[in-house]
Amino acid sequence: MNLTRLAIATFDGINVCSHLARSTSYHVLEIGNGAVLSRSVRKRPSENCGNHATFVDMLTGCDAVICGGIGEGAAVSLSAAGIAPLVVAKPLTMEQALRSWIAGTLSTTDARVCLCSH
Repeated sequence: MNLTRLAIATFDGINVCSHLARSTSYHVLEIGNGAVLSRSVRKRPSENCGNHATFVDMLTGCDAVICGGIGEGAAVSLSAAGIAPLVVAKPLTMEQALRSWIAGTLSTTDARVCLCSH
C-alpha cells in the first residue's frame, strides 16, 4: 500500500488557510490507495505568526502541506526537511483541497504568494 501523510493548514478548521504563517492548526491525513486512513490535528501553541522551525517541527513526518500561500523562507525550510509546500491556486475548503489532491486535480502554483494579499 502506498501511504502519504498530507497536512492541510487552516485557521478556522474549515478552509485552507490563506497563508501558512497565519494557520492555527494542521489537519494531518494519512492517505493510502485513494482513501483517508486516519486524521489528526496538530495545533500551534499560539495564534501569532510562526517561525520556520515551528512549521518544520509541527509538520515532521508529513510528505506535503497544502496552504494558500507561503513565504520563500518557509518554503525552503520545509523543502529542506522533505515536506513539499503545495500552494493552492484559489481559495478552497479543506475538504475540496483533499478531494482534489486525492483525485490528482489539485490546482497549485509555484508562486510564493498568499491568498490573503499579505
